Amino acid sequence: MIRLNNLLIMLALFAASLYAQTTPPLTVIVVIDQFPMFLVDRYTDLYCDGGLKRLEREGVLFTECRYSHAVSETGPGHVTISSGCNPKTHGIVGNSWQKKDGGDVYCLECDGTHAVTDSGVIDSLKASCPNNIQTEVFADLWRASFGEDAKIWSMSLKDRAAVALAGSKPNGALWLQFETGKFQSSSYYTNKLPNWCTEYNATAGIYFDSTWERSATPAAYSRCDSDNVWYEDGTKAGLPNTMPKSLRGGETTPGKGYVRALQTTPFGNEWLYGLVKKCLTNEQLGKDGAPDLLCVSFSSNDMCGHTFGPYSQEILDMTLRTDKLIAEFLTVLDQQVGKGNYRFALTTDHGICPPCESPLLPSGVGGRFNFRKMKDELQDYLAQRFLEGVLPKSGLVSAFEVPTVYLNQVAIANAGLSLHDVAEATAEWLSTQPGVEKAVVTITAEDVAHIEDSNLRAHIEQSFHAERFSQVYLHPQPYWQSDGICANHGSIYEYDTHVPLYLMGDGFTGGRNSEIADPMDLVTQLATASKLRWTTPRGGKVHTSK
Repeated sequence: MIRLNNLLIMLALFAASLYAQTTPPLTVIVVIDQFPMFLVDRYTDLYCDGGLKRLEREGVLFTECRYSHAVSETGPGHVTISSGCNPKTHGIVGNSWQKKDGGDVYCLECDGTHAVTDSGVIDSLKASCPNNIQTEVFADLWRASFGEDAKIWSMSLKDRAAVALAGSKPNGALWLQFETGKFQSSSYYTNKLPNWCTEYNATAGIYFDSTWERSATPAAYSRCDSDNVWYEDGTKAGLPNTMPKSLRGGETTPGKGYVRALQTTPFGNEWLYGLVKKCLTNEQLGKDGAPDLLCVSFSSNDMCGHTFGPYSQEILDMTLRTDKLIAEFLTVLDQQVGKGNYRFALTTDHGICPPCESPLLPSGVGGRFNFRKMKDELQDYLAQRFLEGVLPKSGLVSAFEVPTVYLNQVAIANAGLSLHDVAEATAEWLSTQPGVEKAVVTITAEDVAHIEDSNLRAHIEQSFHAERFSQVYLHPQPYWQSDGICANHGSIYEYDTHVPLYLMGDGFTGGRNSEIADPMDLVTQLATASKLRWTTPRGGKVHTSK
């Protein structure tokens, strides 16, 4: 038995050695939260030479990359990127989903785990973990292939982004504590933050006296909406709608208002990037014999886009500053790891729908849903149709948004009603409402197979999960979204699903590539380049460099 164990260890070490021969010392995966392809093209001429232009020049940019699933949100997007699978396989169908009784399930919630802060484990604070992800992600494959000596780190402002990229066995996963602006983790991963993170957290108020000024020439902003339009939501983030913007958030000392403002500005990305540099240096990533993996998701682009819209002057400035940050990141990697000694992959988790009020859109397109009013009217309609006007206290509809409509299955069963009957009535009513292209029943795989619209059916098939997907899917007309936010995402339209995919490093060349691609392809191609073998098939494909 001892000899057999020794043989297995030797074989594992031999396999890791073979993998390492095709893998550089460091692989970096970057996700820019909410960065649609139309923004890449819109501002390319304004980019610096060493950022996105360098990735395209020295690597490859897949310009026809689109998500193929049906709910374009942060949770599904990040896990699709990290797993090389669609939600039908990895199980993260949305940022949240509903239980049969209408209870909400956060996509990466984790019973029994607690926040880990500078003070250690905080039992009163819940934290996230990857248990709801139903397949291995790239970080898991990395750990299985290269063993315990490989270092794996993941970080973001958002917990669902950091956890989705980290998988189950990283050295660390870090994300922002929204009350303090400091970085934290989960007791699923550790009982203590690394010293370098605690030291960095001590500077959490560093941007409190900062002002967000325009960084480009005045002429650049002429491509945008005017600086102060009524549909921007700056006040919700503690920021004015006009530039420049103070990050004080109305406070005299750094507090929640400051943290909220920080996340919505380019300084949020800078705050995260400072932590990334600490990790690179203190963990000595890319410095030893085992290949390391670093995953970073920049969230401030998303928070800014929701607040001001993709055609705003704020998003132009955010985009240009993000490009410069990527350039600095690449320069640091050149210096610390060595040019040619790392692979660098970049994509985004979803796009964004421009506000219909923008004069940069054709007149008359799009509109706003009042979901609270629509939900109330739908509840009344279902009560009149099925229950003689008497609605159960919990209602028959538990959650209502674009594109998912969840029904309270327990309330429906207790009322002696057929779930399919209620779902069909819901879809019929929704299909008559302004701004709704169509609504379809999605309770079973058979329901999905009967959807007539082939494009819609194909997207829903890639998201359908019998235990988690909504019972009705609301497909809006173009440029229709909620009235509760400046700009949002979630649909299957181009502005939500068409994203860039960059790969740079050994094996990735060719500049712009117009092959049809999917963000699933990112980790599939990285795995293939390193000759790593998934334990189960992936949905992504491998493209031949030109």
